[in-house]
Amino acid sequence: MKSQSELKHFILLFLMVSIIGLLAFSLESSDINEISTIKIIGNKYLEEDEYLKYSQLMGKLVNNEITIALIRDRLEKHPYIENIDVVILERGIAQVQVFEKKMDAVLLGNSTKYIITNRAEVLPLLPTTSNINLPVIVSTEKNDKIKNFTSATNCERLYSALKIISTAEIYDTNLYENISEIDLLESDELALHLSNFSYPIYFGTKNEIEKTVYLSKLYRHMQGNKLTEYLSYIDLRFNEMVYLGFNELAANQKESI
Repeated sequence: MKSQSELKHFILLFLMVSIIGLLAFSLESSDINEISTIKIIGNKYLEEDEYLKYSQLMGKLVNNEITIALIRDRLEKHPYIENIDVVILERGIAQVQVFEKKMDAVLLGNSTKYIITNRAEVLPLLPTTSNINLPVIVSTEKNDKIKNFTSATNCERLYSALKIISTAEIYDTNLYENISEIDLLESDELALHLSNFSYPIYFGTKNEIEKTVYLSKLYRHMQGNKLTEYLSYIDLRFNEMVYLGFNELAANQKESI
């Protein structure tokens, strides 16, 4: 009797496993899991269609060859994307949450435009990129060290400019939001431009973090101060010292009124 009971249990278990296997196979082979539409959310710098075109996913939809693995593989190779999450919302629709890389600055070279991440990665600035509200770094000289998919640390002055930007973002949001441009001058110097000041602020290529913190304190003091009307530059190139360049013509005109 015991052996017959065990045999019945074995047969029942075999049938259950077989039924589950057949159901899984039928679901896999049916069109329920076929993806015909991709929806992208979380994107800021590129529109949905631009990501799909760049990743060569548009044409795959027609041929019903798309899978979650293919979506992940293609999109995570895009230079702007850090990683993605994919979920199936309903039959035929895949929703892709994209997590774009954090961008720190736009770099304008002689003939090439780049976008630089917070990890100092130099990426191509794609023509259809939008919503770019980032400080601009300008380099007018040819530099073979600056190329797509290289590190900005290869160029000392470029890396110095990035350290100024990142320090301002962490230490003083108001200062960071008013950084409009940093020029990489040919004399191994940097010139910082703020949107609410009409004159440049000269940096060296050393102690950028300390100088940015000092500039933050100076910036807070000078906002609304009439002294700024007479300045032609601020010079932070010397350690523990700041030089204010006065516009004598403006000062003389003010005195004569």
